[in-house]
Parts: sequence; C-alpha cells; structure tokens
Amino acid sequence: MSLYHAIDINSNAISSLHHLGQQVNEFRERSRARGSFATLEQDLHEAFAEAERACLEHLLEDYDINVETFGCDDKTYRRVSRSPKRYMTVAGAITVERSLYRHTRNGETYCPLELNTGLVEQFWTPQAAKQAIHLVSLVTPAEAETVFKEFGHMQPSKSSLDRLPKQLSEKWEAQRASLDAQLCEQLEVPDEAAMLSVSLDGVLVPTRYTRVLPSDSRWAEASCGTLSFYDNEGEMLGTRYFSRMPEHKKRTLKSQLTQALEQVLAKRPSLAVIKVADGAKDNWTYLEETLPQGECVLDFYHASEHLFAAMEAIHGKGDPRATTQYAKYRTLLRDDEQGVDKVLRHLRYQRRKTPNKKALKAEVTYFSRQRHRCHYAQLKAENKPIGSGVVEAACKSIVQLRIKRSGQRWDDEGGQAILTFRSLVKSNQFDQAWELVKDFYQQDLQLPKNVVKFPAK
Repeated sequence: MSLYHAIDINSNAISSLHHLGQQVNEFRERSRARGSFATLEQDLHEAFAEAERACLEHLLEDYDINVETFGCDDKTYRRVSRSPKRYMTVAGAITVERSLYRHTRNGETYCPLELNTGLVEQFWTPQAAKQAIHLVSLVTPAEAETVFKEFGHMQPSKSSLDRLPKQLSEKWEAQRASLDAQLCEQLEVPDEAAMLSVSLDGVLVPTRYTRVLPSDSRWAEASCGTLSFYDNEGEMLGTRYFSRMPEHKKRTLKSQLTQALEQVLAKRPSLAVIKVADGAKDNWTYLEETLPQGECVLDFYHASEHLFAAMEAIHGKGDPRATTQYAKYRTLLRDDEQGVDKVLRHLRYQRRKTPNKKALKAEVTYFSRQRHRCHYAQLKAENKPIGSGVVEAACKSIVQLRIKRSGQRWDDEGGQAILTFRSLVKSNQFDQAWELVKDFYQQDLQLPKNVVKFPAK
C-alpha cells in the first residue's frame, strides 16, 4: 500500500505572498520618505515577480507525478529518474523537481509535469512561449532578448529565442493544411462585407542555397497572398495574409489561397470576387484557371508604369512630352470606359510611325494581352478595388521589414518559421493560432483515482 503524508504543498507559496505583503508596507514607508520613485517602482516590480515565480513553482509541482509505477491508458509507466529542471515562465526562470517515466525499456521518456501543463519544447510555459514567438516574429532574437531584459522579468537567451520559432514551425508545417482550414473556419467575415479581393505577389529574399563560401548567398522569390474584404462603398474591412519562402510556382501559397477562398465563399457565397495582380504570367495562370470565379483586374499602378515606359519609348527619356502624354493617357485609362482601347490605339499609331522601337513594341504587346483586365472606370463606378496595394504592402511589412535586414540570409525552415507567425499576427489571428499550437504539447498523463502520489519534499 502506498503511503501518503498530508502536507500543505502551497505553504512556501503562501509564505512568499506574506513576504510580499511585508515588502509592500516597506515600499510605502519609503514613498512617505520621498525616496526615488523610479527605484521604488522597479523594486516593487521585482518583488511581485519574485512572489509570482514562487507561486508558479508550486503550481507546477501539482502537475507532477511522483510514484514508482502507475498505469494510464492501458500502459504501465515506470519512473526512471527524478531531478530538478529549469523552466521559463512569464515571471522569469524557475526550477522544479520532476519525475521522468517510460512505459517500455529504452523507449521514449515522458515527463508528466511537462505533458500535463503543456510546456512548450520542454522549457517554456505556454504563456511565456506565446509572448516569445509573438515578439520574435516582429524583431530579431537579439532584439527580443534586449526587449525582454529591459521591460519584463522573463529573460530568455538569444539562442532560446532563435530555436523556438523553428521548433514550432516544424510541427505547424506537418499539419499545415488542417491548421489553415481551422483558422479559415474561425475567420470572421464582416457583416457589411460585399466584396472579396484575392491577390498574390512575390518579393526577392536573400537565401543560403548553393553556398560555396559562408559569405555567399542567392536571391530567390518569396511570395505573399491576401484575401481582403470590402463593403459596398469600397472601404477595406480586413485582410487575411499568407506568406511563404521561395517555392516553385508558389505552390503552397496558391493552395492556401484556394482553400481560404473556398471556405470563405462557403460561408458567404454572395461575396463578389475580384482578382487583382500585376502582369506576371504565372499569377494569372493561377487566378484565371484555378480560380475561375470573379473579375480579373490588372493592378492599375503596374499598368501606369508600363504606360509611362511606353511614352518614354515614343518621346525619349527625360522629354517633357513623355510626362505630359503620360498624364493624359493615365487619366483616360483610369476614368474613361474605353480608356484601354484609346491607349492601345495611340500606342499602335506611334508604333506604325516608328516600327524599329522595340521598347514600344513590348508595351503594345503588354497592353494587348492585358486589355480584358483593364476596365478601371467600370470597376471604380462599382467601388471595386483596382490596385494590388494590399499584397504589395504585405510584401514589405511581412517579408522585407523582417527577412531582408542587413546581413540576413535564410534557409526555407528558418525563414518560414518567421513568416508563418508574422502573417498570423498581421491577420489578427495569432491568438486563435496559438490555441492550436498549444495542442501540440498538451497531453493528459494522470494517476488513476485510487493511486496517490508521494508529497513533494
């Protein structure tokens, strides 16, 4: 028969709280003496954190199992060791004694304390890991280390902060399709939404592929995709962002966009779909063949760039006539219902006059191929988007600001670890995603009801 000696396992925690009360009274006396308030505030902050750590240590001990053997789910677990372990909490590092078990000889080792509490990667409490991955998705691990040290009690190392997103991303990618589906199911479609814009674009990032020397790098195209909701007045109501490291023909990004669009339209089939992108052939092959539903729109600002290039090809770079004609035909292209046809007539006329200008020929070909995507006046009258500024902004804010910093080079795993969670933060779905992440680690490894554990020493 197992022996159990009653003991108040929270007595040390209660003692810590009592000590905190005494410290608060001391701080009040210091305030009356008009001591330095900045120092007083910092000392008070530290005192509360110390008490919080003491409480967390004893709360964690409640989740441990300390018996020689126990049965759970038709398996017999035998204790193989018991030793102290350091964990990172939101209040700072704590040390807790815990037991390790195996249910087969030389098999996997289980820690009931870590499984029952859902400790992340055998080191982080769930809330600590959530704060760490959120911050590292915004700034570098070195910067995050400095921020935590300056503003919080949790002081993880740069190396710990660097490992965490990669560890989480490995598990996320293994279940990505299912997790994306769950997040899309939770995505709220605004009640006033009348239109849904789909866009995708690419941005070059420095990679570590095919390195010969440590300083060598190669640039490859990462990708971003967006689903943006608009009301009848053309006001944007919200956006779901996706971003991926370089991949052939953006395969994963396209599958994410397709899945998300299908799920959103299943909820709200009345939404008008507008597909907006620049002139890249691969983008339109996907948007028109894989996503046949909806109107196709060539990004007006890319069209404007090509129009300016055409005018410079006609009049010469730096010629004031190029600027004047560009302004005239840009307005026609945007506001006239026959704008694209008038632009094409003018360019073809100029092409006949100067048949040897290859640059002009290229722009005539461009507008001829994009003609059916350039009905800007009609789209504007219906308050529909005519630009891909949302996805281009995503390329900057999600990818460039974090992935293209000085001296950075990325492999797929490291870069994707950042982009996945950064996209979720930008989409305001990070909290929902974290609830799914917690399931990676939370298990229930408990004693049967008729077995009691030894008290903690």
